[in-house]
Amino acid sequence: MKRVLVPAFALLLAGCGSAPESADPQVRQQLSARVEAVKAAALGNDRAAAEAALAELNRQIATAQAQGRLAPDNARVILTAADRVAEDVRTIPLPEPPPPVIVTVTPDPPPDVQDEGDPGKDQKDWEKQQRQWEKQRHKGGGNEG
Repeated sequence: MKRVLVPAFALLLAGCGSAPESADPQVRQQLSARVEAVKAAALGNDRAAAEAALAELNRQIATAQAQGRLAPDNARVILTAADRVAEDVRTIPLPEPPPPVIVTVTPDPPPDVQDEGDPGKDQKDWEKQQRQWEKQRHKGGGNEG
């Protein structure tokens, strides 16, 4: 993909300054900066940033042309090259989704209310249940999905 990007970017930059009367110097500078942003993002394989920079480039071209600060022929050349670059940018793979987050919740021990028949029975029951949960979790039988 990088082989295709370099000639397309050359066309983009050439379109920004091919004739002195074709574009306002400030417009050429803005468009050149936007082209560089597209180039940096694309060469960095950052598809989202490249697409955003291309969208901003298209917006700036349309605005400059509507204001009479960019000749229609130059706008067409730049937009054609930008379309070629956009096709290449779409070949950049999307980022992988983040791995799932696994949360293990261990219940709090019961309050210190004890059964009158067996002091500490609630604590013993809770500790027994906690050991069972730990065994289950170590066997892979916990709810991790």
